[in-house]
Amino acid sequence: MNNKNLTFLQQGGAVLSDRDIKLAIKEGYLEVKPNKDLNIQPSSIDLHLAKTIMVFARRRNKDAVIDLKKPVDQYLEYEVLDLNKGGMLHPHEFILGVTSEWLHLPSQLLANVEGKSSLGRLGLVIHATAGFIDPGFSGHVTLEITNLTDQPLLIYPDMPIGQVRFSALTCEAENCYGSAALKSKYINEFSKNPKPMASQYWKNFKK
Repeated sequence: MNNKNLTFLQQGGAVLSDRDIKLAIKEGYLEVKPNKDLNIQPSSIDLHLAKTIMVFARRRNKDAVIDLKKPVDQYLEYEVLDLNKGGMLHPHEFILGVTSEWLHLPSQLLANVEGKSSLGRLGLVIHATAGFIDPGFSGHVTLEITNLTDQPLLIYPDMPIGQVRFSALTCEAENCYGSAALKSKYINEFSKNPKPMASQYWKNFKK
């Protein structure tokens, strides 16, 4: 990898153009898997929805109260979206998904995940709070998907679900995501069937 070719690293705060994104991938500075047939926009890469989603088990937990101090796995279950029939997202329903794409960010790049305007016009949003990705992150990006409308929506695996843009930091981060100093909890390795993970927020209460 020849960082001398990556001139955007000398411009802290710069958003990478399509040319810089392609160059960063070519030089091995930015990793995206799979890296074939990427749909690179003027300043972003399109992201697609993986087939496995995580939903709240409404019937089993109708009267349950989620305690933020305790694991929430019992309230959630996996579903696999049918390629042709899709999956029903009910009005105001919230689910977790992940991108088909796996990303690894180096120590001087951060990323932001945004929704598609065409989906936003249908009332489909893909994140509530998790649109920011730190330097050093490796994994499939978690999507907090909500149907804001009063009508059911059908969603499909591999559909374009959002886009990710990259910005250069003023210098390399001292502690990247995943470092022991930050006590990171998230690991979502590259696989052919990526799955979302339930919230690990309860670990913040452990001493």
